[in-house]
Amino acid sequence: MGISMNTAALSKINWTQLLSMAAMLATVFGFDISPEMQVQILAGITAFGTVATFIFRTFFTAKTL
Repeated sequence: MGISMNTAALSKINWTQLLSMAAMLATVFGFDISPEMQVQILAGITAFGTVATFIFRTFFTAKTL
């Protein structure tokens, strides 16, 4: 019995969170947009990242029992 794990570089969850973080930083520091629009974009990125992480963790993670 053992647990099958991907390396950090191959983890879909890590890549999802990294891309979410990069998009958030680009929204806050990279583009000249209004604070109201920044809040909407950040909320969308956060929601998408959370749902994507849930889907990857629930349905696409190898399970070894």
